[in-house]
Amino acid sequence: ALPPDYCFPARLEEIAVFEAAMRSNPKDARAPYYLGNLFYDRRRHAEAIQLWERAAKLDPKFSIVWRNLGIGLFNIAGNPVRARAAYEKAFDASPDDARLLYERDQLWKRIGEKPAKRLAELEKHLKLVTRRDDLSVEICALYNQTGRHEKAAQMIRDRNFQPWEGGEGGPLAQHVRAQMALGRAAMAAGDFEVARGHFEFALTSPLNLGEAKHLLANQSDVHFRLGEALAGLGDAASARKFWSLAASFKGDFQEMRVRAFSEMTYFSGLALVKLGQAAKAKKLFRDLLEYARALGRSTAKIEYFATSLPTMLLFDDDLQSRQETTALFLEAQALMGLGRTARAGALLGKVLDRDPNHAAAADLFKELRTRNHRG
Repeated sequence: ALPPDYCFPARLEEIAVFEAAMRSNPKDARAPYYLGNLFYDRRRHAEAIQLWERAAKLDPKFSIVWRNLGIGLFNIAGNPVRARAAYEKAFDASPDDARLLYERDQLWKRIGEKPAKRLAELEKHLKLVTRRDDLSVEICALYNQTGRHEKAAQMIRDRNFQPWEGGEGGPLAQHVRAQMALGRAAMAAGDFEVARGHFEFALTSPLNLGEAKHLLANQSDVHFRLGEALAGLGDAASARKFWSLAASFKGDFQEMRVRAFSEMTYFSGLALVKLGQAAKAKKLFRDLLEYARALGRSTAKIEYFATSLPTMLLFDDDLQSRQETTALFLEAQALMGLGRTARAGALLGKVLDRDPNHAAAADLFKELRTRNHRG
């Protein structure tokens, strides 16, 4: 009869207590729920799921048991359809729970729900979204993914974010992406001064984001675009300076290690072309292509220190599938650099089929379509 808040049974002797309670009062939903939690912690997952199902049947308005079921059904049973249904029931039972909204959205993202649908759902619950930094980052990402960059930039400007484990780089990434998109749009309209302002702002880390760029982070994409804007303004010397920065940066710090190749390599190659070093650029794109294809064939592994990656904090991630998606995207970039745009476009479409929420693929695919339309 007591509230379940902060009740976390953990002792082995409590197994007998709960089993006795279930025999004594078979209509009580709490005992199987508590025992399910205890069993799940002890890696007796199948029994835990059965107990949670029993508790959910006895008390279908208890949101937490549906939430736990959703996690178990996805991570252990490998049943995303039932996991999604469980989360729907959890949120229906507790529609004011912002954490449930966040977790449900993460499940939708994990199973490949379209960004437009995720955004429409979050916009129905904006008051809940504003309660959490992680939800706020997600809705900003969705505004960026669906082309509403001004809205994303405004939300990022108006909120004071606090750092949290697993969310490192989230607010900053959306700030950069929004400013980069707005800068590219300004360049397309011929307003190079406005574009320059957006790209310069993308290089900053506003205090309200609560984080700064890692010292080893590669910003070749911003440097390349800033060089383009400066060239458009007639400042050739400054343009070359930023293209040289983009072309000369080596490696990229991602997921707790420095990588020799990343999506930033593409912009180093583009900068080399601008600097008149076409042969060197071609070699870099070929090296990126070789790396991407080798990455697609290799076995995925997690780095020792990368234990708090956002994709692993709640729902298990298919590391191999994610690595293969990354490899396809890098291959598309390399082919773009080599002028094989038709094949690159096909690969970008494949990346977005695998992961409709892939930010870099969406941006590059949009750029390619714009280029083809102008052509």
